[in-house]
Amino acid sequence: MGQSSPDKSAAKKRGAGGNVIVELALVLPFLLLVVAGIVDLGMLYWEKHIITNGSREGARAGSRAASNGTAELSVSQVQQIVQDYLNRFNLKAPNGNPLALTAGTFSFTWDAAASPPTLTVELKDIPVQLMLLPNIQALLGGAVNSNPVLLRASTTMAAEWSTPPGP
Repeated sequence: MGQSSPDKSAAKKRGAGGNVIVELALVLPFLLLVVAGIVDLGMLYWEKHIITNGSREGARAGSRAASNGTAELSVSQVQQIVQDYLNRFNLKAPNGNPLALTAGTFSFTWDAAASPPTLTVELKDIPVQLMLLPNIQALLGGAVNSNPVLLRASTTMAAEWSTPPGP
């Protein structure tokens, strides 16, 4: 009496497959959202790291002095060093073109009155487009947010020069 008939156990096995499909259909959207979030936030962290290191490279180069005590590099040369660093890591603008530093996104300032003089290299409003989360949002019926995230990095260092750089 304690044994089930072969027909009932076969029916239970066939029904279990349907349960798995239903459970997968319920959990898959949330799983995709978590994976997309991990990928997008990882890429965002990587790009922030590259931008921060670019500002450090610019500050390091801009702080050097020539033998006569003047700044070794001009502001435009420091900007080119930062641009080369960003290009080396293939940073792209949201439209897919290489990221180009402009007067609005790059600033090089100094305080020659401080002792020792200090300089600041700042990268601001660097646009980064999330890749996966907007698409997953659309799949789940939400509005697609196509606005890029704007990143910022700033580095301040003591300058070795006593005469500030030229343009």
